[in-house]
Amino acid sequence: MNDVRSITDMHCHILPGIDDGAKDLDECMAVLAEARNQKISQIIVTPHFHAGKYMPDGAQVEDILREVRMEIRRLRMDIRLYPGHECYYYSDLVEDLDSKRALTLAGSRYVLVEFEPDCTFSYLLYGVQELLRGGYIPILAHFERYACLTKQERLRQLKERGCLLQMNFSTLLRKDSFFHRQPWKNMVRSGAVDFLGSDCHGTRFRPLHVGESLSWMIREVKPGEVQRILETNIEKILRNE
Repeated sequence: MNDVRSITDMHCHILPGIDDGAKDLDECMAVLAEARNQKISQIIVTPHFHAGKYMPDGAQVEDILREVRMEIRRLRMDIRLYPGHECYYYSDLVEDLDSKRALTLAGSRYVLVEFEPDCTFSYLLYGVQELLRGGYIPILAHFERYACLTKQERLRQLKERGCLLQMNFSTLLRKDSFFHRQPWKNMVRSGAVDFLGSDCHGTRFRPLHVGESLSWMIREVKPGEVQRILETNIEKILRNE
């Protein structure tokens, strides 16, 4: 797959003024322009839904997304946006997903979920199972951050239960200070990683590193695996398969 023409970013914080991501519409549009430069043609926007901290509900996300889409059309930018949330797990999350107060990814059954980086494995596993019992497919956001997942056996347990794993593009370049020491590149090569996302928060704080990471993947990862991560699995979200 040496002719990657475009990719979909399924984890980013570029909606203006809604969380700790892009501050205003200008910064949002600057990120979108850079996204096009880095071969990103579609983005699932995922502002934080974090009880007691950031709680923009689904209606608010849709309203802001509508304004951004209008600006995209005005500037004739060739990029498509879908709604979503990065959901911090808490006891009422399934209920809020059911009511659409919290959003799944692009209206699908897939939920981008995060926990505290130092949470216990038992708590993380409990949250994953709650989402599965609720009829959702959990995607664990930036799974490389969790201290409790440094053992490969625990990653296998999550995947066997139906949890999918998202890694940040920046981890492949060692540009993220959160991750724990692991052979992350080998995990991408081996097929353990299901999704890659930018987790971009703007032009300065955690900017896009997709282009550099894509170059590494084309050189180092089998074409079929690149296609699975960047195309096939993304299409399953967008088609709700």
